[in-house]
Amino acid sequence: MNDMKAYFQKLFRYNQWANLVLSEHLRNLAPPDQVMMRMSHIVSAEEIWFNRVKPLGFDPLPLFEIQPWELLQPRLEQSASRWLELVDDTADFEQVIAYNNLAGKSFHSPLSDILIHLANHGTYHRGQIATLLRQHNLEPLPTDYILFSRKN
Repeated sequence: MNDMKAYFQKLFRYNQWANLVLSEHLRNLAPPDQVMMRMSHIVSAEEIWFNRVKPLGFDPLPLFEIQPWELLQPRLEQSASRWLELVDDTADFEQVIAYNNLAGKSFHSPLSDILIHLANHGTYHRGQIATLLRQHNLEPLPTDYILFSRKN
């Protein structure tokens, strides 16, 4: 269990680092809407999933709407802290979480699967952002895990 906790702590510290350095990079570029949509989507998905695991007490951001930086940046930082705290406080990563998807269909998943899904979801969309930036002749920011691990 300690190995699993250590793994998820590292994974979510990486996710936090990648999202925050990318966010700072994008703020300096004035990126196209397609890029902002994906950054907004990353934050929204993190909030939606967290709300399934542990109620937030507020509504997550809409899943497919572009959010302004003034709203997006603090929510991104709060989400990263929230997930890291959840991982730190979790003793049982195999606990089963019952939830409904956005279509209302019921599912049950171990917390470990949700955590792995969420980290991969962010990586997937950060990759899309890099591609979109290149297509708009803007410089992407490398957010590979190995870069994070070398600094940490």
